Amino acid sequence: MREPTSPIAWANFLVTVWGDRFPVDVRTIALEYSKRFPDPIRDVKAAPVGQAFEGALFPLPKSGEWAILYNPEVDVLGRINFTLGHELGHYLNHRHLRAMGFQCSAQAVLGFDADAAARRLEKEADEFASYLLMPITDYRAQIADQIMTLDLLGHCADRYRVSFTAAALKWIQFTEERAVLIYARDGNVLWGRRSDAAKKSGVFFETGMELPGGSLAALGPAAQPGPVGVELGPGVWRRFEPVREMTIFADRYDATISLLILPRKPVFNTGFGEEAVADVLNRFVGRGLSF
Repeated sequence: MREPTSPIAWANFLVTVWGDRFPVDVRTIALEYSKRFPDPIRDVKAAPVGQAFEGALFPLPKSGEWAILYNPEVDVLGRINFTLGHELGHYLNHRHLRAMGFQCSAQAVLGFDADAAARRLEKEADEFASYLLMPITDYRAQIADQIMTLDLLGHCADRYRVSFTAAALKWIQFTEERAVLIYARDGNVLWGRRSDAAKKSGVFFETGMELPGGSLAALGPAAQPGPVGVELGPGVWRRFEPVREMTIFADRYDATISLLILPRKPVFNTGFGEEAVADVLNRFVGRGLSF
């Protein structure tokens, strides 16, 4: 049989082989499927190394085999599962590119590696893990016609044994809603992802910008009334548009993860004139810092 030639193709192939069993048992897949290769994965085990890395794929010098290591100090079980998928993605797609293996920090996995080639490999490993653990067909079935809430997102995170962030990123990938996921730390936006519908309607936010003062992320967890989040009027996140904001607060990291749901029909102006529209474009596009 001809082997898959891309991270997503590999993930889809393994989903077909193992069937619809969730959460996906990455450890078993890694150990069993890799036996077909001359350099299989011999072990998948915890490696307590503080905060040095979240996961690693290491060659075993004497045998020519491989080991997947994960950091057991990560306090979110779903992050460990995603890390295992990430490292299996490196094994299937990249092990011939780096004889010394891969050591993946949280920063690298989030795409903050300074090296463009390294960022590409990390992105591909993330794509593999995402498609392996959260097949879009099954994810769509979980959502059906329901509106996205923190409870629904939590259901998906539990089903696939991934973090809320990974589950939200996957939903952003296929939803028809105009939606944005924003990750901030210490009150500043570090990165974000937009749905295709949000991109097409020209939604931009600046990386490095301060969280808007009236946003749920800035106000804190006491301001969130429940799993549906809070409806914010125009002028908070978007000049002319209301936004429904749901935010996850991670006290340990002083971080917030905000899921913004915008109206399906874009609102570009509410009678302020062309000059105001131009001001919005300058504010969100002119500096060239967008996501």
